[in-house]
Amino acid sequence: MNQIAINDIGTAEDFMAAIDASMKYFGHGQPVSGTIVQIDRDGVLVDIGDKSEAFVPKHELTNRKNVEINEVVQIGQVVEGIVINKTDEGQYILSLKQGETEAIWNDMQNRFELSIPVIGKVTKVVKGGLMVDIGLKAFLPGSLVDVNRVTDFTPYVGHEAEFIINSIDRAKGSIVLNRRTLIEQMQKEDKQIEFAKLTVGQIHKGLVSGITEYGVFVEIGLLAGLVHKSKMAEFTPDQFTVGHEVEVEIIEIDFEKSRLSLALRG
Repeated sequence: MNQIAINDIGTAEDFMAAIDASMKYFGHGQPVSGTIVQIDRDGVLVDIGDKSEAFVPKHELTNRKNVEINEVVQIGQVVEGIVINKTDEGQYILSLKQGETEAIWNDMQNRFELSIPVIGKVTKVVKGGLMVDIGLKAFLPGSLVDVNRVTDFTPYVGHEAEFIINSIDRAKGSIVLNRRTLIEQMQKEDKQIEFAKLTVGQIHKGLVSGITEYGVFVEIGLLAGLVHKSKMAEFTPDQFTVGHEVEVEIIEIDFEKSRLSLALRG
């Protein structure tokens, strides 16, 4: 048997130790990056700097449904994976979708902390609300679907929408969404835009939306203002009904409190 030659490394033992040191060892669940060098119908091979390429089975490539392998990865692409196994022959088995899931959780945590909306697709009706696909499974309680009370959730299934994350518990794998607050925020912004267009003296047609002993409230588009009984000429509040169309004049605008004072016309 030929002996290993002594060279610049030193002894034979030093030489073997240097070979071992050049090999990489990865534990279960450890993140690893590499370059895709081969693609076939069963999965892909990834060069991670080990003596043999790591293998990613097709079902561990992505969480996306009904996609072809070449829609997910390409030869030469650098990918991030998680070690899930090592064969008796010493080949590492990786999961890209676990790394993908980890990245999504990180993104969702960031969106939750910064109140950044997320886009999701409603997948089904469940007890108490809806399930939504945001890359992860998330729950939308029925009370947080809309600003108005919703009794039939089926029309929402299959539709995409924006949501904010109401709560997130990574340990339990729980994400709760909120659409109602997002709608309220958008309505508030729309009202501020409309409010900025108003000036004292403008005449508007509106609908009576509320009646009190001291006057009536009138909706003007997205906005509402009060017609005090002193500004109703010969009329009194009890002469009106909700939904009654009236013509009013803007007599005062409180921009800080977003309030309108109106006077009845005609």
